[in-house]
Amino acid sequence: MDDYLGYNKPEYKRTRTLAIFEGSFFNLAFLVTQGFIVTGLALEYGASEMLIAIIGVLPTLAQLVQLAAPLVMRLFKDRKKAMLFSALIGRIPLAFIPVTLALGMKSQSLLLILLSVIAFGNSLVGTFWASIMGDVIDPEKTGSYYGRRNLILSLSTMLIAPVYSLILDRYEGPLGFIIVTSMASAFAIVTMLLLKSHYAPPVKTYGRGRMFREVFANLKFRQYLMFAFVWNFAITISGPFYAYHQLVNLKVSYAYLSILSIVASLTAMLMYFLWGKISDQIGHQSVAEFGVLGATCLALMWIFVTPQTAAILLPVDAIVTGIVWSAINLCIFTMMMGMIRGQSVESYVAVQAFLNGIGALGGSLLGGLVASYLKGKSITLLGIDFYGIQVIFLMGAFFRFTAFLLLRRVQTTKIKTVPQVFFNVMSTLGRRMATRPYEFPMLQLRPKKKRPEDEPLKLDLPASLEDTSDIDEITSEELEDNGEEN
Repeated sequence: MDDYLGYNKPEYKRTRTLAIFEGSFFNLAFLVTQGFIVTGLALEYGASEMLIAIIGVLPTLAQLVQLAAPLVMRLFKDRKKAMLFSALIGRIPLAFIPVTLALGMKSQSLLLILLSVIAFGNSLVGTFWASIMGDVIDPEKTGSYYGRRNLILSLSTMLIAPVYSLILDRYEGPLGFIIVTSMASAFAIVTMLLLKSHYAPPVKTYGRGRMFREVFANLKFRQYLMFAFVWNFAITISGPFYAYHQLVNLKVSYAYLSILSIVASLTAMLMYFLWGKISDQIGHQSVAEFGVLGATCLALMWIFVTPQTAAILLPVDAIVTGIVWSAINLCIFTMMMGMIRGQSVESYVAVQAFLNGIGALGGSLLGGLVASYLKGKSITLLGIDFYGIQVIFLMGAFFRFTAFLLLRRVQTTKIKTVPQVFFNVMSTLGRRMATRPYEFPMLQLRPKKKRPEDEPLKLDLPASLEDTSDIDEITSEELEDNGEEN
């Protein structure tokens, strides 16, 4: 009871609020290292397709460094100090990007180094931040809290994406990226100030010193690790090349990409609120499975995104992306946190992040090699232009579906599936029975009770209208006939 009441402590409430603001400013800053903006930035530095593939997956690849989290923790002996040290590594180097652009130092190797340091530092920040938040959030309200937080984070993305895009379209060449990355550097400094104001409760759980043995001894979490490895391999095969396909092959402007980003963000904002409530009721894994399967279908759809179909399919992609990726971003994280509650969070997160990074490295290398081979290749069928790079989307869809099958084997609480919830809601709105007959097969197998032949049918008529004289007369005649036959 004391632990439950502890979640209402003022310092806990303040930290939960600060985490929302910090996450919002983090999105404002590090949007320049993701998606179509970082792809454009890489092209400005003259990066090759292979390097674009690696840069696109750096946030996931950088999770390899999280194995060092326990070492950093032992060095500082305090989660908050370790988090601030990691933030210093991950956020200050962002300011060097506009400096190198202004000085004309546009080397793809230099960009890779800067983005790598940024990604590695922020990956460490995520480990200690997740550990702290796991202690200040009520377990029964995890989905609702992160749903609200991600909703606000999506709002921040929606607001800043068009600003960055307008600047890049207005000031072509390095000047646009100098302005955008300078703004991002200022936002990054604000995040460090907000992290400094977080409250870190005393550590409740400690690792036993042997991370891999401790984590792999947990059978349920071992199943989750298999899914996480394949999932990160799957999304990094094709992830960096969606923006590449739009910018290079489809010739989409930054302004239009920002509009699509706004549509996706608005959809995600609505869905984060719904997914947060739904996941607390039916289980985080159920919502995660729905999101992963939806992301698989999206990857398949991109095989048909061509110059002739882009006007229709890109808006469809933006809406569906908001729906399925809000489920993924929210529930894969909360699902993992629920599985490791009461364990050594730093050890579990570090091992999971290490395997995520290995998967991301394999996926990015494979995607980069295939993209380099398919660069410039295209074919026209029935008047529609298909590009070689789209083969990567088919590969990504295959591995995403494999990850979905592995996710279904993970053992967590699943009360209902998302399709069942949707069916029941629609049935209720339609004023029909909210459960399907085949959910209760015993109702179909129950033997029917036979009515005795001599029992008259009950018509449920008023007493004044009941007249059984004819029935009695017919019954007596039938009995006499039967007697004569016998």
